[in-house]
Amino acid sequence: MSEPLPAAANAADLAKWVGRQGDPKRSTAALDRETIRRFVQAIMDRDPVYFDDTHAATTRFKNLVAPPLFPVHAFRTSAELPDPLASVQIDPNADGTAGNDGMYFGLPPIEHPFKRLLNGGNEIEFYRCLALGERCVARARYANVQLKEGRSGPMLMVDIETEFRSEAGEILLINRQTLIWR
Repeated sequence: MSEPLPAAANAADLAKWVGRQGDPKRSTAALDRETIRRFVQAIMDRDPVYFDDTHAATTRFKNLVAPPLFPVHAFRTSAELPDPLASVQIDPNADGTAGNDGMYFGLPPIEHPFKRLLNGGNEIEFYRCLALGERCVARARYANVQLKEGRSGPMLMVDIETEFRSEAGEILLINRQTLIWR
């Protein structure tokens, strides 16, 4: 028998979060060669458009670019914030995000009693790659927030839609992510 849905969380309270936008969040630095190098090594993609100036000049990009998914990873945890993995040392049931997990991009987190976080999936629309020397700006909004009853008990499902743009305002990608808390 599963536990009932938490009384403090009801549909009306959760509905007020839908459509709420966060403030734009800018990447800490302009895209540089070393960042591209490290990222392409991590994803094991040897496309020369990421590291060969001569080749990149012959492509539609005309310049070195980062791989399409890079903007999602362009934001770093600030040095003054706690190490996200330290939370697991304190609480073995923690999800390892310590509240600074980079999913919210300026959105205030929704308070809830759940401890475990699961990525319910991503849907991504690509428009263009971030180019060498550009900075990324992300802005998120809550697209859907609801409580559901699962086979093993209640869960909070949150859909966040984040637009990633260049500082000039050109759209790079839209990430729609479903987060599930249990």
